[in-house]
Amino acid sequence: MDARNNSLLPGEARSIPIVAAVAQEEAAALRESLHSAAETLETRISITRTRIHRFPHRLRGIVGADSCHVVPSVVAIGPYHHGRPHLQEMEEVKRAAAHRLCSQSGRPVEEAYEKILSVAGDARRCYDGLFVAGLGDAEFATMMFVDACFLVWYVAVGPLDEYDRLFAGPALSSVSNIEKDIFMLENQIPWLVVQAIMEITKKNNVGFLISCSRPWKIRPRKEEEKKRWMAQWCPTTTGDDHGRRSDHDNDDSIIQSYTPPHLLGLLRFCLICRMPPEKSERRPTNFIITAFGLPQAGIKLAASTVRWFADMNCTKKPVIFGELSLSPLYLTDVTTSWLVNMAALESVEASTVERFKDGYVISSYLSMLATLMEQEEDVQALRRSGVVMARKFTNTETLAFFKGLGKHIRLGINYVNTLAEIERYMHQRPLRIAVHKFVYNNYRYIIAVMSIISVLVGIFKALYSLNKPCIDDITN
Repeated sequence: MDARNNSLLPGEARSIPIVAAVAQEEAAALRESLHSAAETLETRISITRTRIHRFPHRLRGIVGADSCHVVPSVVAIGPYHHGRPHLQEMEEVKRAAAHRLCSQSGRPVEEAYEKILSVAGDARRCYDGLFVAGLGDAEFATMMFVDACFLVWYVAVGPLDEYDRLFAGPALSSVSNIEKDIFMLENQIPWLVVQAIMEITKKNNVGFLISCSRPWKIRPRKEEEKKRWMAQWCPTTTGDDHGRRSDHDNDDSIIQSYTPPHLLGLLRFCLICRMPPEKSERRPTNFIITAFGLPQAGIKLAASTVRWFADMNCTKKPVIFGELSLSPLYLTDVTTSWLVNMAALESVEASTVERFKDGYVISSYLSMLATLMEQEEDVQALRRSGVVMARKFTNTETLAFFKGLGKHIRLGINYVNTLAEIERYMHQRPLRIAVHKFVYNNYRYIIAVMSIISVLVGIFKALYSLNKPCIDDITN
């Protein structure tokens, strides 16, 4: 055998240690990279609940081409949309609000600003690093200070005070847009910043926290619709819970004791905090039924009267075969934005929500409405029942909104449970439902036949009464 096969050339012998050394260096660098990535991920997971998330890319299909539920239209809160040209008009209003808040609280601006500086480092970590990397500490702290002061002033006083000229002109005409903007997922500041301003300005109380979560300005005008609206969006409004009360009913301390991640998180919590925990999870089903098809199955569709939002419940009734109750919803440009952003919030931090198994509470409610709507006649059925109130939305627009949502949001446990309850109810009463469906679909023909029979009976009675004397004479 050739000696070259049993030995290495001098150059080849020198290359082995070099290659081994390079491999070791690369392996060490890879190990450090993996370790760093793991630590970064652990840190990110640990602060998931307090992070100010970007709107999830997988849900972008909900918002449409104009991104009307993602990009604020009037006021920027936080760094994600700070500096956009169309939002600059409100910057002066925000600064004026900060000045007014500090002046009326009797605290100098310097003291409030120092308080923000003390939490600015923690607040910076709540944002995507790419958006705050170019901001200096002073610039970032100033942004947090002005935005927090504006939110506290707007919620505590704002345009509700007719004598306050701070919101006169363009700001006052944009109140509904402000209501929409301050509850956008990407337009939030960490609650620790808001909390710092509240402590300085003596606004840290239950009333302020509840006011943050109660959109008093956007509600129906009709008295009946207003009562349903207040019962759902204002947690302390009296309502009939039909025995399904939660442990914290009538207790606003649950709101005071809750530390939200931001204003949007507070809104969501106040809407669902009185909701009982989900029932045991059932296996998903392919069963589908529409709002128009519910009455055919002997199930009445009704607006829920319980004191929490996103309620869904299928029950048996003594007279009506069954009833599906859903929280009433008043659709406006503002409330649709709230719903979309709360669904987006659930998609990025559902696993951190306490009390609920999956956290997709708002998403479950929206998914149920989307399932019930297949055609415009389904929307009309939901309107007649009082579940959906949408004076500014046509049936076509309402249907398009919910079907668009249904394609992108996750089906939560409450959705699966409620759909399973409807399916089980229908399987338990097949004969009664079949009879009811036949009568429901053919009641016009049945009424026509009964009318004909009634007329014929009347004719026969008349003929009998005319012929009776003759029959009596023959008999006699």
